[in-house]
Amino acid sequence: MTVGPLARDTATAEFLDGTAAQCERCAATELDWRPATGDATLVSWTVAHGKPGTDPVLFGIAELAEGPWWWSQIEDGKPEEMRPGAPLRIEFRRHSPQDETVPVFVTSGTAVVSGREI
Repeated sequence: MTVGPLARDTATAEFLDGTAAQCERCAATELDWRPATGDATLVSWTVAHGKPGTDPVLFGIAELAEGPWWWSQIEDGKPEEMRPGAPLRIEFRRHSPQDETVPVFVTSGTAVVSGREI
């Protein structure tokens, strides 16, 4: 299951463009874009249960290798195997070809951005 569709608007356009292609923690007031490695470590997680008969969805908060924390769905994780400090990677998924690319966590494998391995 991939994070549901996300619609673009003026407030999200720059972020969505950046995640489709692929911030450091500092005290500066002027920030710029930097590439991220995609590596992260799990800080915390929860399981969201939906309607009866649907699979639960795992969400996590992870610390990116560059320092900031990020939260998203953990696509391939099993709740009983989660532990603080577990290694994660960010992959980018589309709910459908008409929707925006969104970041999700995976517990293994290589990251794929817009159909290409990185």
